[in-house]
Amino acid sequence: MTADWRHHAACSSENTPDIFFPKTETGTYSQPLIAAAKAVCARCPVTHHCLQWALENRITDGIWGGLTETERRSRPRTQRHH
Repeated sequence: MTADWRHHAACSSENTPDIFFPKTETGTYSQPLIAAAKAVCARCPVTHHCLQWALENRITDGIWGGLTETERRSRPRTQRHH
């Protein structure tokens, strides 16, 4: 699947895209927003493609492929580019 994976993403029909960027104005993370974003990702048919795209493009902000920035950074390097 090429870049058109985004057309199949569950998040593309979300009315509240800010849940995928759960950092508050104070720099802390909103756990309820993280949980809401991960719930959308859990029902998404292209989570793997989303995660791969975020890793390949070194996206540092937001929830991508069902993982937070911290979770993506903590993945073993061998799993980052598969």
